[in-house]
Amino acid sequence: MVVSSPPGQIAIVNNKTLQRDCLSRVLAVEFPERKILPFARLDEWNAAADKHEEVSLVIICEGEAPSDLSSLAAATAHTPPAAIIILSDSEDPASIFRALDLGVKGYIPSTLGAEVAIEATRLVIAGGVFVPAASLIRAASEPSLARQEQPGRNYPRISPRQLSIIAAVSRGKSNAAIAMELNLRESTVKVHIRNIMKKLKVKSRTAIAHKSREILRAEGYELHNAADMQRLSLDIARSS
Repeated sequence: MVVSSPPGQIAIVNNKTLQRDCLSRVLAVEFPERKILPFARLDEWNAAADKHEEVSLVIICEGEAPSDLSSLAAATAHTPPAAIIILSDSEDPASIFRALDLGVKGYIPSTLGAEVAIEATRLVIAGGVFVPAASLIRAASEPSLARQEQPGRNYPRISPRQLSIIAAVSRGKSNAAIAMELNLRESTVKVHIRNIMKKLKVKSRTAIAHKSREILRAEGYELHNAADMQRLSLDIARSS
C-alpha cells in the first residue's frame, strides 16, 4: 500500500561529519522531494528551528546511549508537528521507553540494516511509531529492564473503564475497534486516551502500552507474550 505524506524538510543532527554527510546523501536519494538540513549538534538545531517551520522530521543520531533525553522535549516544543527519530547504538529498553515518553516517534538502533531504517523512517513520516522488535521482546521477558520504577504501586489512579481502554490499546486495537468492543462512541474513546496520556505522562499509544505493563499486571490483566510483543509496535502504529 502506498501511503501519501505531506511535504516537509528533514533535519539531521549528528556530530560526526562523515556519518552526517552519508545519511544526508542516502535520505536525499530516498526522499528526493524533501530538502535535507544537516546540523552538528542538537543545540544548533534548536537555535535554528524557528527559521525552519517546514521541517516535518528531525533525525537525532546518538552514540552508546542518548546523552540528554530531556533535551528532546525542547526539540519537540520547537517544531510541532515535526516528528523525531533517534538513531542510536544503544538498544536499552529503558532509554527507548523514556524517549517514547518524551514524544519520540521512532527509535532506530544502528544494528538494523539500511532498508529497515528507511522503511522505519517512512512509517514515522506517515504518522506511525517505530520501536525495534528485539527491545520489545527483551522488555517482555525481563520487565525490570524497561523502567526504573517500583512496579504496581507507583502509578496514578486509573478507573476501570480506563484500564479496559489501556488493555485494548496494548493489544493494538484502533479507536473504532475499542469503541465497538466497549460499547462507547469513538469520540469518547479519544477523550479517554487523551486523559490516559496525561495521567501516564506519555505522548503516544506505544508509550501507553509499555508504561502500563506493570499497571495491567498489578490489576490482573493478561499481558502479551514475547511473540505478541514482536508485532505490537507496528499494530499500534497502524491503529493510531
